[in-house]
Amino acid sequence: MRGILPSFPAPPDWLANLLVAAAYCLAAWGGERLLVLELGMDSVMWPQPGLALAALLLLGWRVWPGVLLGALLAEGWRWQLELGGMRWMLPAVGAALAVLAQTLVGVSLVRRHIGRRNPLDGFSDCLGFCVIVAAATLLGSLIAVGALYLAQLLPQKQLVPRLCLWWLCSASGTLLFGSACLAFHRYGWPRQEREVWYEMLGYFGMVALLTASIFAWWHPTLDTTYPLDMLILPLVSWAAFRFTPREVVLALLLIVWLALWGTRHGGGPYLGYSAYSTLVVLQTYAGILTVVSLCVGALMSEQRQVKLELRLQREQLEQQVRIRTLALEQSHAEVLALSRVDPVTGIANRRSFEESLDGEWRRARRLGSSLGMLMIDIDHFKLYNDHYGHVSGDYCLREVAQAIRGSVRRPQDLVARYGGEEIVCLLPDTGEDGVAVVGEAVLAAVRGLQLPHAGSPLAAFVTISIGGAAILPREAYDSRQLIEAADRELYRAKQQGRNRMVIADGGSDAAAAAG
Repeated sequence: MRGILPSFPAPPDWLANLLVAAAYCLAAWGGERLLVLELGMDSVMWPQPGLALAALLLLGWRVWPGVLLGALLAEGWRWQLELGGMRWMLPAVGAALAVLAQTLVGVSLVRRHIGRRNPLDGFSDCLGFCVIVAAATLLGSLIAVGALYLAQLLPQKQLVPRLCLWWLCSASGTLLFGSACLAFHRYGWPRQEREVWYEMLGYFGMVALLTASIFAWWHPTLDTTYPLDMLILPLVSWAAFRFTPREVVLALLLIVWLALWGTRHGGGPYLGYSAYSTLVVLQTYAGILTVVSLCVGALMSEQRQVKLELRLQREQLEQQVRIRTLALEQSHAEVLALSRVDPVTGIANRRSFEESLDGEWRRARRLGSSLGMLMIDIDHFKLYNDHYGHVSGDYCLREVAQAIRGSVRRPQDLVARYGGEEIVCLLPDTGEDGVAVVGEAVLAAVRGLQLPHAGSPLAAFVTISIGGAAILPREAYDSRQLIEAADRELYRAKQQGRNRMVIADGGSDAAAAAG
């Protein structure tokens, strides 16, 4: 299933918690040194809450003690340096509990409303993830600021500004760095073709150049305070349209760090404000840019996934259509074959014979070759049915037909049931001598069956009468002449006593009587 957040292979709980705590402390230490405008000020954003949220989403509820331990260590170290004695304990514990509370609430809401899907793979999931992060970090900020107020470290008039600052730091950091962890876990290390690597390198080069130009090299005056920071949005949209959410998050991290670095070194459009206002503006800019970029990236990722699924469904449908078409063609061929086969005898039926006769007649006219035919009738077949019954009559008819087909060797020759107990053999490229040879083979084959015929006044076994003819289609006007000639010779064979073959031979007849 696409977009699922699978769990890592589970290490022992104590090891997983220690690793999470260590990663939390490392993220806090790095944020205090890399994500601040000035020494002594709060960070623009905190990466450690995002790491805590991603850890619980990926590793499960069992690592919440690691989150609490890491938060206690990081916050305790921070407040112990600022406050002497034991005064640091209440704000440190309050901040640690605030991080744990917002992380647990955030994970609970994600599991309830998004499930195990990756929030960055769908627009609605990503938007819901942003709302959940905002709500959970607001709860954590209320707890942390309340702890500071109870510790008498925060005057009442600074409650709202401090709450806003804390919430912006926590929300923007949780959203950006939590999304970074989820994106890298979802997509892993990029495995792209060389052309895509070139495009990615060119893209990140343009992002770095434009961001540095706006936030580091540009020093606006009162007359040149243009909103050039909005020029970053098209570049982030490019990443959303061309790459995955992983590249979108990488671009956001690069933009935020360069914006912070440039502002810290005296450049960018936010320099004219006070230090506190600059911090808030940077936090707001980073947060809005992160939300917009992640949602656009999720929307494009969802569209790509939909296109992929549609293509797979189309390929599967095309494959099913091909299979069904082949099955229908096979069924049609079987039905067509059955429509050309006599169900009783298993040889060709009259329709097949007439089609073959028409084609062979036209071919013989074109080539100037001869076309031969045998008209065969089972002697006294009505008496056979009266004596043995129609079921045995069908068996007899089938055995005779198969014996006749077995004695006609050439692939182009056709044996077909003409009607009743009459069977016809169509012999292309065959003259009168060839017709006689085939007729002798047919007589011998039927005699060799030795099928009893107690009701026959002629012989104790089933016998046949054959009338044969050969004609040059160029000298005739209709294929019916060949049928009439063979039928006429069959009638003569019956008149001469049956159990024989009579071949039309111009003015004379060649007859083969029973031995």
